[in-house]
Amino acid sequence: MELSRQFPVANRRPRNSASNPIWMDGLRIMLGAFLFIKGISFLDNSSDVFYLLSQQQSMEGLKKASLFISTFHIVGGLMIGIGALTRFALLLQIPILAGAVLLVNFRNGLRLDNTELWVSMLVLLLCLFFLIAGPGRFSIDHKVFRNQPSRP
Repeated sequence: MELSRQFPVANRRPRNSASNPIWMDGLRIMLGAFLFIKGISFLDNSSDVFYLLSQQQSMEGLKKASLFISTFHIVGGLMIGIGALTRFALLLQIPILAGAVLLVNFRNGLRLDNTELWVSMLVLLLCLFFLIAGPGRFSIDHKVFRNQPSRP
Protein backbone atom coordinates (compact mmCIF):
# COMPACT_ATOMS: atom_id res chain seq x y z
CA MET A 1 0.00 0.00 0.00
CA GLU A 2 1.25 3.41 -0.92
CA LEU A 3 2.23 5.73 1.92
CA SER A 4 0.08 8.62 0.63
CA ARG A 5 -3.05 6.46 0.77
CA GLN A 6 -2.25 5.24 4.22
CA PHE A 7 -1.39 8.73 5.55
CA PRO A 8 -3.18 11.44 3.54
CA VAL A 9 -1.53 14.14 5.62
CA ALA A 10 1.80 13.31 3.97
CA ASN A 11 0.63 14.93 0.72
CA ARG A 12 -0.06 18.30 2.29
CA ARG A 13 2.27 21.17 1.71
CA PRO A 14 4.08 22.33 4.85
CA ARG A 15 2.28 25.24 6.47
CA ASN A 16 4.25 28.39 7.14
CA SER A 17 3.35 31.74 8.58
CA ALA A 18 2.79 33.23 5.11
CA SER A 19 -0.60 31.56 5.09
CA ASN A 20 -1.67 33.44 8.23
CA PRO A 21 -4.58 35.84 7.74
CA ILE A 22 -3.73 39.49 7.17
CA TRP A 23 -5.35 40.58 10.45
CA MET A 24 -2.63 38.64 12.27
CA ASP A 25 0.01 40.81 10.61
CA GLY A 26 -1.85 43.91 11.78
CA LEU A 27 -2.04 42.51 15.31
CA ARG A 28 1.70 41.72 15.27
CA ILE A 29 2.49 45.26 14.10
CA MET A 30 0.30 46.73 16.86
CA LEU A 31 2.01 44.47 19.44
CA GLY A 32 5.41 45.71 18.27
CA ALA A 33 4.26 49.33 18.40
CA PHE A 34 2.86 48.83 21.91
CA LEU A 35 6.12 47.31 23.17
CA PHE A 36 8.11 50.12 21.53
CA ILE A 37 5.93 52.78 23.16
CA LYS A 38 6.10 50.95 26.50
CA GLY A 39 9.92 50.96 26.27
CA ILE A 40 9.95 54.71 25.62
CA SER A 41 7.54 55.14 28.53
CA PHE A 42 9.91 53.19 30.80
CA LEU A 43 12.71 55.57 29.87
CA ASP A 44 10.51 58.58 30.63
CA ASN A 45 9.35 57.11 33.94
CA SER A 46 12.57 55.40 34.98
CA SER A 47 12.16 56.46 38.61
CA ASP A 48 8.78 54.64 38.78
CA VAL A 49 10.29 51.53 37.19
CA PHE A 50 13.22 51.76 39.61
CA TYR A 51 10.78 51.95 42.55
CA LEU A 52 8.78 48.92 41.34
CA LEU A 53 11.92 46.88 40.84
CA SER A 54 13.37 47.93 44.21
CA GLN A 55 10.43 46.29 45.95
CA GLN A 56 11.35 42.95 44.39
CA GLN A 57 15.12 42.73 44.65
CA SER A 58 18.15 44.36 46.16
CA MET A 59 19.24 47.83 45.09
CA GLU A 60 22.25 46.42 43.29
CA GLY A 61 21.91 46.53 39.52
CA LEU A 62 18.40 48.04 39.45
CA LYS A 63 19.36 50.93 37.20
CA LYS A 64 20.83 48.44 34.75
CA ALA A 65 17.68 46.31 34.92
CA SER A 66 15.38 49.21 34.09
CA LEU A 67 17.67 50.24 31.22
CA PHE A 68 17.75 46.65 29.90
CA ILE A 69 13.96 46.37 30.10
CA SER A 70 13.55 49.65 28.22
CA THR A 71 16.10 48.68 25.59
CA PHE A 72 14.63 45.21 25.07
CA HIS A 73 11.13 46.66 24.71
CA ILE A 74 12.26 49.36 22.26
CA VAL A 75 14.46 47.16 20.07
CA GLY A 76 12.23 44.10 20.42
CA GLY A 77 9.12 46.14 19.65
CA LEU A 78 10.70 47.44 16.46
CA MET A 79 11.81 43.96 15.46
CA ILE A 80 8.36 42.49 16.12
CA GLY A 81 6.64 45.36 14.33
CA ILE A 82 8.63 45.01 11.12
CA GLY A 83 8.90 41.25 11.43
CA ALA A 84 12.69 40.98 11.59
CA LEU A 85 13.91 37.97 13.59
CA THR A 86 10.45 37.97 15.11
CA ARG A 87 10.64 34.76 17.10
CA PHE A 88 13.98 35.76 18.62
CA ALA A 89 12.58 39.16 19.63
CA LEU A 90 9.52 37.46 21.12
CA LEU A 91 11.73 35.08 23.12
CA LEU A 92 13.50 38.09 24.63
CA GLN A 93 10.17 39.70 25.61
CA ILE A 94 8.67 36.65 27.34
CA PRO A 95 10.86 36.64 30.50
CA ILE A 96 10.32 40.38 30.98
CA LEU A 97 6.56 40.06 30.59
CA ALA A 98 6.41 36.96 32.79
CA GLY A 99 8.25 38.93 35.47
CA ALA A 100 5.82 41.82 35.03
CA VAL A 101 2.86 39.49 35.44
CA LEU A 102 4.17 37.31 38.26
CA LEU A 103 6.39 39.63 40.28
CA VAL A 104 5.33 43.22 39.76
CA ASN A 105 1.66 43.45 38.81
CA PHE A 106 0.32 40.37 40.58
CA ARG A 107 1.09 41.93 43.96
CA ASN A 108 -1.86 44.31 43.53
CA GLY A 109 -4.23 41.38 43.30
CA LEU A 110 -6.31 39.71 40.66
CA ARG A 111 -8.90 42.47 40.48
CA LEU A 112 -10.59 44.04 37.49
CA ASP A 113 -9.19 47.49 38.28
CA ASN A 114 -5.61 46.19 38.14
CA THR A 115 -5.29 47.10 34.47
CA GLU A 116 -1.50 46.79 34.33
CA LEU A 117 -1.81 43.10 35.25
CA TRP A 118 -4.41 42.46 32.55
CA VAL A 119 -2.43 44.36 29.92
CA SER A 120 0.76 42.50 30.85
CA MET A 121 -1.07 39.16 30.67
CA LEU A 122 -2.58 40.03 27.27
CA VAL A 123 0.79 41.10 25.84
CA LEU A 124 2.41 37.93 27.23
CA LEU A 125 -0.28 35.78 25.61
CA LEU A 126 0.12 37.63 22.30
CA CYS A 127 3.88 37.07 22.42
CA LEU A 128 3.34 33.36 23.01
CA PHE A 129 0.76 33.27 20.20
CA PHE A 130 3.10 34.88 17.67
CA LEU A 131 5.97 32.72 18.84
CA ILE A 132 3.91 29.74 17.66
CA ALA A 133 2.07 31.29 14.69
CA GLY A 134 5.07 33.07 13.19
CA PRO A 135 5.54 36.55 11.75
CA GLY A 136 3.20 36.38 8.75
CA ARG A 137 3.55 37.32 5.10
CA PHE A 138 4.08 41.06 5.62
CA SER A 139 7.35 40.71 7.48
CA ILE A 140 11.04 40.91 6.73
CA ASP A 141 11.37 37.30 7.89
CA HIS A 142 9.00 36.17 5.13
CA LYS A 143 10.72 38.26 2.46
CA VAL A 144 14.19 37.00 3.38
CA PHE A 145 13.57 33.41 4.48
CA ARG A 146 10.65 32.35 2.26
CA ASN A 147 11.05 29.16 0.29
CA GLN A 148 12.65 29.79 -3.07
CA PRO A 149 11.67 27.45 -5.92
CA SER A 150 14.13 24.63 -6.25
CA ARG A 151 16.27 24.60 -9.36
CA PRO A 152 16.59 21.40 -11.41
